Amino acid sequence: MCGDSLLWIPSWAQDAIWPGFVTAVDEYDGGLMLNLDVTHRVLMQTTVYAHMKTIAMCRDAQFRDNVVKSLLGSVVLTRYNKKTYRIDDVLFDLNPMSTFRYGERDITYVEYYKQQYSIDIHDHQQPLLLNRQERKVANKETPQELSICLVPELCYLTGLTDDMRKDYKVMRDIATYTRITPNQRLMAMQKFCENVNQNEAARNLLASWGLELKTTPKVMSGRQLQIENITSGGGTVGSAGPNADFTRQVTNNPMLEIVHLRKWLLVYTQRDERTASAFMDCVKRTCKLLGMEIVQPQIEILPQDNTQLYIQALRTRIQPGTQIVLIICPTSRDDRYAAIKRLLCTEVPIPSQVVNARTLANDKRNRSIVLMILLQMNCKLGGTLWSVNIPLKETMICGIDTYHEGVKRTNSVSAFVGSLDASFTHWYSRATIQERKEELLNGMCVSLEKTLQAYRRRNCTLPQKIIIFRDGVADSMMNVCEEYEIPQLEAACKNIAPDYTPKITFIVVQKRIITRLFSMSGDGLGNAPAGSVLDHTVTRRYKYDFFLVAQAVKMGTVTPTHYIVLRDDAQFSPDILQRLSYKMCYMYYNWTGTIRVPACCQYAHKLAYLVGQSVKRMPAEALNDKLFYL
Repeated sequence: MCGDSLLWIPSWAQDAIWPGFVTAVDEYDGGLMLNLDVTHRVLMQTTVYAHMKTIAMCRDAQFRDNVVKSLLGSVVLTRYNKKTYRIDDVLFDLNPMSTFRYGERDITYVEYYKQQYSIDIHDHQQPLLLNRQERKVANKETPQELSICLVPELCYLTGLTDDMRKDYKVMRDIATYTRITPNQRLMAMQKFCENVNQNEAARNLLASWGLELKTTPKVMSGRQLQIENITSGGGTVGSAGPNADFTRQVTNNPMLEIVHLRKWLLVYTQRDERTASAFMDCVKRTCKLLGMEIVQPQIEILPQDNTQLYIQALRTRIQPGTQIVLIICPTSRDDRYAAIKRLLCTEVPIPSQVVNARTLANDKRNRSIVLMILLQMNCKLGGTLWSVNIPLKETMICGIDTYHEGVKRTNSVSAFVGSLDASFTHWYSRATIQERKEELLNGMCVSLEKTLQAYRRRNCTLPQKIIIFRDGVADSMMNVCEEYEIPQLEAACKNIAPDYTPKITFIVVQKRIITRLFSMSGDGLGNAPAGSVLDHTVTRRYKYDFFLVAQAVKMGTVTPTHYIVLRDDAQFSPDILQRLSYKMCYMYYNWTGTIRVPACCQYAHKLAYLVGQSVKRMPAEALNDKLFYL
């Protein structure tokens, strides 16, 4: 990322947005091209040194642990060279007076910064920050690790803090700068290309390679997939519309498959008694719209907001036959939420719904909020909300994703989700805890075996085709994914039955990409509409891939999702895989519209995040056939 100026945000003058560009040059079906996009970095005016001083004032006893916890994995910017670095460790045994090899002699960091940048370092006792980088070395297969030490005084924090994310005004101000329109984005990218062409050194370098940089974007013809019809309860069928938003149909019709609530537990504190009473009144009025019967719950009122009181009540008050537990908490607290979910996902396995009392305090939105809570609860009980027509027989669709904790030094979690029925509305979900930063799924074999066994119990047969959407694979891991993960899938099938050889289709889903697709009209550029597909010219020359826009975006610029087909034993036509990918974007039950990735990938993401962030253990097998993690 590079940038030359700061954009100051008026409502929070302590921080700024640094605009820049992200670039990539690669060989595509249409030839050698520059992939370019506008990006932004939130830059705080707070140095890491000032941040460490604040931590020392607040919690001096655990200073080192708190510093490492708050900084590990964060990205900092050094203004003297306009570069960003990820903090991989804090070196308390080194300081600016420590020496390192510079040329043919040893030099201190104080001397180096004075000599190179004319910068004086004031505190000579501050610890140093460590950044590890991997760089490829000629004639060597394994990259060489390069360590860089940084001085906290000279490093500025980047990114959004939790307080900033919770502040609506701050996020609104940020959006005015980062959510730029397609026309604004194109103008910025054209200006970048013009600046490169006006730079004599850059122009001569390109000419020496026989290249020139054009300032106009590539114009191509894409395809528009048809709008899907949504099927609700009672056989009601309605179009999702051009914006792929079917909220009205879902909320005005019964659910597709309803699990009536005959026995459930409601837990809240004394201070939230009025909120709980208003919630129940709204539940009684709203459940009739959805066709759901809900009886009066067993109620447990806690004297105060104490995590141990919640745990004790849940351990002792959940009776046999209880279908679900709903807990109303006064505030949002990660430790309380994690303790509740850990208990109800492992020790006392039962679906649960945790609701923030402040969410229910909004009288104007209370009905819609309660409606969404009931929809979630029906899913967690094993019901379904809607469906789209997917005419595939004897087929199981799966989603895989992995959660990595970016700050804490904990294990990673992989999640495997597979469909169990012909309408692709019921799912079997399994999480596996693995070594930290391990992307490859060592537990994939067992997860697929368990899912196939569940499929056979439900259908009395095994699927003849398995379609897997694999999320979160970078280009650098593509070959390893193809050579390591797919053979695990085949091995799992052989473990089910020696002669069981289903046709496997393996598709990698990439959403963190810089490719942008625009639609052209008389008024200039606009966002590509939902259902837009592009499968030529800017696709990879040696890959079977396509880009799909699944959502309709009104603010900012839409980002397509990149699908790469690594294997296709069933030899589906590109049109079928493209339409299937789009249909699956309608099937995520936490949103009454389309999402960026197939629903099975989002389910896997939600499960992996819940286990990695809160539960920290593998959930009980009894919950695997329900969407308990929504």
